[in-house]
Amino acid sequence: MNATARVTPQERNALLAALQAPNHTLRRFGSGFVAPPPRAATSGTVQAHNVTKRMALRLQRADLVQLDDEYCPSSLTLTEEGAALARELLQAANEATR
Repeated sequence: MNATARVTPQERNALLAALQAPNHTLRRFGSGFVAPPPRAATSGTVQAHNVTKRMALRLQRADLVQLDDEYCPSSLTLTEEGAALARELLQAANEATR
């Protein structure tokens, strides 16, 4: 069984959101972690995936992300293992849509 088969949909969404964020880092905003929105020249809505603290702690226990502070984290960054798994998930998603 490959590693991508053991990942839940919520974990997959969190890893892909962090992979696509600048420096593979999500920032704390409200009750969760989100990628900073890209600077846009026009107004409009921006869609962002919210990663809960519970999911962040779950990914940290699996050594897929690193939190900047154990008790009151303000950022979540992918580890090398987390980035590799996120790339595998992205590749599998791209192959599934072909």
